[in-house]
Amino acid sequence: MFRVMIVDDEPLVRLAMSAIIPWSDLDCEVVAEAADGHEAWERISGQQDVDLMIVDMSMPIMDALTLLSKLQEANLANSPVSIVLSAYSDFDFVRKAFLLGAVDYIMKADLDPEHIVPVIEKALIQLKEKTISSARMSKTNRDADLKQREIWLRGLLCDKDYLYSPNLAQDDSFSKWMLQFTNFQHVLVSVMPDKQNRITDMPLQGGSDNDEHVGRIIKQGMEIVKHPYELLQINGDEYAILLCYESSTSFLNLRGRVIELLDSLRNTVKNFINVSLSIGVAESCTDWKSWHLRYSQASSLANLRFSEGPGRVYYSETVSVNERQLPTPYDYSVMMYLMDKGDRKWQQQLYTGLSQLSDMPHVTLESSLPIYEELIWNIGALLHAKGMNWTHVIETRRRPYEIVEQFTFREDLHEWIEKLVFRLADLLHPDKIREENPQRLVERVKRYVEKNYCNSITLGQVSEWAQVTESHLSKQFVKETGEHFIEYVTKLRINEATRLIETDMKMYEIAVKVGYENPEHFSRVFKKYRGMSPQKYRDNYARKKE
Repeated sequence: MFRVMIVDDEPLVRLAMSAIIPWSDLDCEVVAEAADGHEAWERISGQQDVDLMIVDMSMPIMDALTLLSKLQEANLANSPVSIVLSAYSDFDFVRKAFLLGAVDYIMKADLDPEHIVPVIEKALIQLKEKTISSARMSKTNRDADLKQREIWLRGLLCDKDYLYSPNLAQDDSFSKWMLQFTNFQHVLVSVMPDKQNRITDMPLQGGSDNDEHVGRIIKQGMEIVKHPYELLQINGDEYAILLCYESSTSFLNLRGRVIELLDSLRNTVKNFINVSLSIGVAESCTDWKSWHLRYSQASSLANLRFSEGPGRVYYSETVSVNERQLPTPYDYSVMMYLMDKGDRKWQQQLYTGLSQLSDMPHVTLESSLPIYEELIWNIGALLHAKGMNWTHVIETRRRPYEIVEQFTFREDLHEWIEKLVFRLADLLHPDKIREENPQRLVERVKRYVEKNYCNSITLGQVSEWAQVTESHLSKQFVKETGEHFIEYVTKLRINEATRLIETDMKMYEIAVKVGYENPEHFSRVFKKYRGMSPQKYRDNYARKKE
């Protein structure tokens, strides 16, 4: 509703203007009156709460022209749209009023709704346009301010030399922005949504839509924070959070509050879009000049998911990144030589080497890259010696080094390497039947099933993935595990379902979650393995907790 002020030295005119105009129908409300321009100026300049002013041209103390001139010079944040009241002899003054910003006039001889309402409606149209324009300008300024803050924060976190920029110290806006962080402890956090890599030539990429969903949910999860904080999307795979806590906060209190916030954030993202988060938390600091070092620490900690797995939070005081040079797990040249000759002993070297790498704790992909890159180089050299190139073993134009760098988890990378190396062996000796070590075959299949049992999965699909016949895989699986493939899958599903039943998740959601589209079928299978229905199991669990 627009706020109206009537300015006239005649009380009867003010009363008539208030009474005869259907202000509420025009979405207006008369909020103030004034007997002269000076009184009007005091109200408008002081409170700036008037949207539309109807002002008489001729008044004592301060007339309309003087008032309009002062308003124009003052350039208030909310200056009212003005309509002047004039007599027949005031047309020269009306012309001057237009030059000073008045939008229309009303003849005092025509003070009736039929003449006044159209003039007011016309002014309201301009007022609405002005409001929209101001809102757009305000949004533009706000967006520009947010963009500048993002530039500052990105520079301070990601560029070690940014804080030495000569323009930064001289920027008053930057200094004002930094005031909000004064007298606080700062905690830098790196948040990485976990994206599983499939065993294909093209690692799974997070689509932009999914990235937007993750970012939006993370922003919603941060709304519970009461102290100053900043959230910055570094890229589609990483978000930086700057948290602030009172300088007097003890270490244990601070750590407890950080744990509570991050647990809430992880649960929010997991519940809304079923994405886990890997998070690194750096040591706290009080100086913004330390932000780059602290954020680098947090990012390295979050990247430990490569060796430790998804969905964990890593704190600087409980774990450190293993940055020492990793040893080469086996002699690549010997493995390449054996592969070239068709000697299957190269498989033993491959498995031994990958096993040694898998046993290395607290390592990131970055620290491991030289080992994998050396293997890629040796494969490329052998291909070149045979007059071939990477397109013979990788069904993509992307360079193998780029593929390796995009893996999130070490386990997925090792499976991709196995598939790549076996392709190479088959390419070099297509006439030889590859017989994989049965124990290793079953281990690979079990690992694959453990990651995919929640989806529709069959023995045929898995045998195709493992590049062996269905009957061969079935026989070897029973021989090594003592149970049939479908029994193994079912046990994994029922064990996970049992865990979920002890939560508040709905039964049909649990069924779908563990790979059963039909809730009734899920209930029958569960009863077969647990001796009771899912609902009865939940009821028994609830009674035990009481």
